[in-house]
Amino acid sequence: MAAAVACPNREINLQMCPCPNDECERRGICCECVQAHYAVGKPNACARMPARDPKTMDLVPLAKVCPTNLERNLEFCPCGCKDCGKQGTCCECVRLHYKPDGNGVVACMKGLL
Repeated sequence: MAAAVACPNREINLQMCPCPNDECERRGICCECVQAHYAVGKPNACARMPARDPKTMDLVPLAKVCPTNLERNLEFCPCGCKDCGKQGTCCECVRLHYKPDGNGVVACMKGLL
């Protein structure tokens, strides 16, 4: 999958990805996962936000800006927070909302729950 190779944050994302399907080719590529699940109207694991391992919270500053699908993601992003610097960068949004206590849902999945 070309997106897997192009995603500069995949290794970081895999360390905190709540998806139980280790065989999914989109695992760790948040924008591809969110797009695929939203397109068929079914929430992904990020929508259910299980408790996150607190040790992964320090991964957030290691992420790189990912311009790969930014334009496409901006067209899709339903977030109404216009001053948010994470719009269109799904993996950063997931990392922001995915909390150790299991609370938090990314905006793009709220309508599917």
